[in-house]
Amino acid sequence: MKTPTTHTIVFTLLTLICLGTTSGCALNRPYPEKISYMPDLTFEKSKDPHPLPYRIKVRNSGVSAPFEGKSFVYRLPDGQWEKDFYNEWFAYPRDMITDSCISALIQSANFISITSEDSLMEADYYLEGRLLESYLDRRNSNHLQSVLKIRWMLIQYQSPKRGNSSDENWARTYEEITPLQSNQVEDYVASTGTGLKKILHQLIMDLNQQSIHLVRLMILQLLLEQMNLLIEKKHTPMKLLHLRPMLHLHLQKLHLSQ
Repeated sequence: MKTPTTHTIVFTLLTLICLGTTSGCALNRPYPEKISYMPDLTFEKSKDPHPLPYRIKVRNSGVSAPFEGKSFVYRLPDGQWEKDFYNEWFAYPRDMITDSCISALIQSANFISITSEDSLMEADYYLEGRLLESYLDRRNSNHLQSVLKIRWMLIQYQSPKRGNSSDENWARTYEEITPLQSNQVEDYVASTGTGLKKILHQLIMDLNQQSIHLVRLMILQLLLEQMNLLIEKKHTPMKLLHLRPMLHLHLQKLHLSQ
């Protein structure tokens, strides 16, 4: 058996030292750090609430495929798109939109009940949102802007006992394009928050108008039902008989204006 020479021992020690140093460098190498952001999505409580007699259940929002993840999305020139590996949303867009919508509706106090999709409470209407676009438009480096587009649908709930499903009653698409004041990522976060607040504010105003419209429709339908019952029993004064065509006309107009 050969005895290791001095050169062999020295070479082996140097090799081990080098390997240890290399491994140490690899383990200690700093990795790119992701930073998570959350826009300010607080809403003020209504000071003069007049709740309408409807219970609304907010369904979990849908999201178009390119914008499902947490990473910021950038639109670039020449049809290019890019996702930011280093900067992202703290929560998934679908959750931010759903939770913000519930919070905004509760604070508005425009309806007697606002619940989430997993609630066991019954509802008169479902409100369903779908995020169509959410990105930072960087096609013009001197004019950066955040883009947010959401479609909302109000769907009347039908109890299974009544045999059925649900029908879309109302739908509208909202878009907010907000210019950035700088090229800082914090400005993009703030602009997106501002855009979402504006969309929810307009949504609540439109839902309020739609609900008032539905209340009028309900009252006219009840009046017609009562009048038809009186006619069947032959207890209707002649003056009221002349009102029936007018009520039918108003009902048709209300249905057409939905």
